[in-house]
Amino acid sequence: MKTKFDSVVKVKKQKVDAIERNLQKINVSIQNLNTKIEELTKTLLSFTFPKEGNFALLNQIKHQQHIIRDEIQNLKNQIMVLESRKKELLEELKKANIDYEKMKYLQAEEIKKMIKEKKLKESRDLDEIAILLRKNGESE
Repeated sequence: MKTKFDSVVKVKKQKVDAIERNLQKINVSIQNLNTKIEELTKTLLSFTFPKEGNFALLNQIKHQQHIIRDEIQNLKNQIMVLESRKKELLEELKKANIDYEKMKYLQAEEIKKMIKEKKLKESRDLDEIAILLRKNGESE
């Protein structure tokens, strides 16, 4: 049955779905960043310092380690930003779900009301038909 709440319920559901999709995107991004951090950490641990040789080579390795550490820190900062956004979205999702559930409840109540009115009308119509049939039966 169509109610006046159908379009509102649809919009509220779309909002909930959009927030859930954004949360999924953030989770995927966080997972990808964590994977990159793991790869960079493995790379960082794979460096071996030369026991002897050129001092420039030692400086080059230290410089590469510094770059990788900076990149890891940058990725961790990105994760922190995404986690913060994720918290905000979770709060939005809670509110959106509450609004959606309210509208669904109002829609269900409206449908119950419509069904009740329909049954009442049907009952009245049947009573009227019974009265007409009874009058026809008495007049014959």
